Amino acid sequence: MRRLSLVLALASLVGVVPALRADSIPYSNVGTPANPITYVADATGNVTGYFVGSSAGDNSVIRMIDITSGYTSSYFFPNHATAPGSSQNFGAVNAGDILVFELYDMTSGFHLSTDPSNNPDGVTHGYGTAFSGGLIGSNMFPAGTYVGFEDTPWFDYDYNDNQFLFTNVSIAPTPEPGSLLLLGTGILGVAGTLHRKMFAAK
Repeated sequence: MRRLSLVLALASLVGVVPALRADSIPYSNVGTPANPITYVADATGNVTGYFVGSSAGDNSVIRMIDITSGYTSSYFFPNHATAPGSSQNFGAVNAGDILVFELYDMTSGFHLSTDPSNNPDGVTHGYGTAFSGGLIGSNMFPAGTYVGFEDTPWFDYDYNDNQFLFTNVSIAPTPEPGSLLLLGTGILGVAGTLHRKMFAAK
C-alpha cells in the first residue's frame, strides 16, 4: 500500500507538463478569445509591472490581486497618461501565489479580469505569454510575462487595449490532455498490479 502511495505521489509531480504554445506579441488570433492562463509568483518578493502601450479609445487602469494571500494592489498605469517603459511596484508576493490581473475601464465602468469567471462574457480579458526580454515596439523590457488586455466584453478580442510586462510572474504549466490520459492509464496499470500482488501474498 505504501508503494502505491509513492507511485501516485510521483505521478502527480511529473504529470503536469507544459502545453506547446505559439507565443506572439501582440496577440495573433484577433477576434477569438484567448485561452485562460493561471499566473503564479516566481519567488517571494515584489512584482514589478512595466507599461508597454495602449491601443484603446477608453481610459483604463490595471491592478493585481493575489488570490492566495488576499492582497490587492492599487490601480496603476492610466493608459492615456503613462509613458511606455514606465515601471511600478505592484506589491509583495510569496513564491507560488496565484495572481490575477484586473483592468478597470473607467469609460464604460467594466471591471475585466484575467480570470474568465469574473467577466460578463465568460472569457479571459488578458492574453499572456512568456517574454525573454528585449524590444517591444521601440522600448526595451526585461524578461517576464507579457499581458495584453481586451477592455470591452463581447467585442473584437484583439488584446492590445492595455499592455504590460510583469517580472516575478510566470505562467503555470498546463497539462496536455494526451499526456494526462497516458499517465492515468499507467497509474491504473500499476495500481492493478500492486493490488493483485497484495491479494496473491495473502
